[in-house]
Amino acid sequence: YEIKCKLQEQPGWWSAFWLQSPVIGAGLDPARYGVEIDIMENFTRDNRISHNIHWNGYGKNLQSKGSGIMTIEETSDRFHTFGLHWSKEGYVFYVDGKETWRTDGPVSDTEQFILVSTECQGYRQGNRDKPSDELKKAVLPDAFIVDFVRVYDEVE
Repeated sequence: YEIKCKLQEQPGWWSAFWLQSPVIGAGLDPARYGVEIDIMENFTRDNRISHNIHWNGYGKNLQSKGSGIMTIEETSDRFHTFGLHWSKEGYVFYVDGKETWRTDGPVSDTEQFILVSTECQGYRQGNRDKPSDELKKAVLPDAFIVDFVRVYDEVE
């Protein structure tokens, strides 16, 4: 899985490229019910991203692993390519062609769908009617620009 994109410039919102199962949380077997795989999440404007996996739904049984926040080098055109190799052995994450994190799972054995998303900060944790202070600082317009999304079928 791969996306080439230019991250947003203004504060207060984040972008993500991720995979999700339509039945995540319906049971406690991540192989059967899926794993949320965050190939790239960007919350700030200083080229800091993370990779994460979450399983067993989003309630009391939620489990997660992540790369931690990492700073990526700027490119001349400000576009970056974020990728994931998903195999039976685990997940390997890439930024601009370089491996940045790997985990042995748990590994989903169910079909999942792709999401390319952005979300404004401040509308969670009981703040559904007001933006975050960071979002109020944004000078609009701004954009999360996607050049392409690709899915490769591994030949065995």
